[in-house]
Amino acid sequence: MRASRFMILLYVCMVGIPVLLLIYAFSYLFSQLFIERLVLAIIAFGLILYGILSFVDVYARKKGVNPHEVQIKLRFLERKKIEEGAPSLGKEGEKVVNLKIKRFNPDKKGLEESSYKMFADSLTTVLDMLLGVKASKDSTLAMRYSCRMGICGSCGMVVNGKPVLACETNVFKNLEKDEISVEPMQGHALLRDLVTDFDDFFEKHSSIKPGLYRVDEKEKYEPTKPYYQSKAELDKFLPYSYCIMCGLCVDACPVSNTNKDFLGPQALSQVYRYNADSRDQKGLRRIFDVDTLDGVWGCEFAGACSEVCPKGVDPATAIQLLKAELSKNLLKED
Repeated sequence: MRASRFMILLYVCMVGIPVLLLIYAFSYLFSQLFIERLVLAIIAFGLILYGILSFVDVYARKKGVNPHEVQIKLRFLERKKIEEGAPSLGKEGEKVVNLKIKRFNPDKKGLEESSYKMFADSLTTVLDMLLGVKASKDSTLAMRYSCRMGICGSCGMVVNGKPVLACETNVFKNLEKDEISVEPMQGHALLRDLVTDFDDFFEKHSSIKPGLYRVDEKEKYEPTKPYYQSKAELDKFLPYSYCIMCGLCVDACPVSNTNKDFLGPQALSQVYRYNADSRDQKGLRRIFDVDTLDGVWGCEFAGACSEVCPKGVDPATAIQLLKAELSKNLLKED
C-alpha cells in the first residue's frame, strides 16, 4: 500500500497529540494519575506511529513513480518525435524549425553549415533556439549572450543575412520556408562559432574620448552646482546616448567591411553625441579630430547602420551632422 494512503493517520496524529496534551494538563491539575499515564502512553504511541508513517511515505515516494516526472519525459519524447519529422503531437501553434548555423571549421579554414531541427513556438527567440541546441544537441556551440532582454548588446549575430540581437529576434517572424539561418558578424574578427572579437571596436570607441570634457578639472569632479539643460538641449543629443555598443551598425556598414581603418558609425555617432551636449567644453577640437578620410569623410551615407540599430540610434544622420558642422566652420574661415 502506498504511504500516501496513510496520510489521514498522519493528520490524526498531528491534530490529536495537541489535544491529548491538553487532557494530560487537566488530569495533572486534578491529580488523576491513571488518566495521566493513559494519555502519556497514547501520545508516545502516536509519536512512534507518526515517525514510522513519515519514513514509509518518504521511502515510497523515492521508489514510486512521480507523475510530474512522467509528464516531463512524455513531453521530451513528444518533442523528439516532432524534431525527427514525426506527426506533430504538440500544442497548437508549435512547429519544427530547421536551424542552420554557419560555424568556422579550422580544418577547412572557412565557414561550415550545420543544421538542427528544433521545436519552437510563437514566443521563441533565436537565442532560445541556440541555447536549446547547446543544451541538447551540440554542447560545443559557442555564442556570446548575457541579459536576454536587448540591453547588454552581447548576442549580436547575423540572422537571415541581417545583423540583429538574437535575444530580440522572434523565430516565427523571420522564418523562410520553416528555416532560419544564423552566422557570425562579418564586420568583426571571428574568434569561434558565433563569437567575434570586439577589441578593435572598443579601441575605436576609446579613441574619440567618449566623455564630457570640462576646462576646469576640479569643477568637473567636484561641481558646486548642477548642470541645468533645457528640453531642447537634451533632445539634441539624447537619442544618440542610447547606444549599447552591440556593434551591429559596424557590421552592416559597407565602408567598415572594406576599410578597417574607418572609424565606424558607432564611434562617429558618439562624437556627435558629446559634441552636441551643452555640458561639453571641448568645442570644435572634438570634431576636428575626425576630420579625415577615415573619419567622417569616409562615410558614404549608405544608411545601413541606422537601419539595424536595435535602440533606434541614427548614426548615419549623426555623421552627416558632423560633416555639416565641419563644412560650416570651413566656410567661416574663408
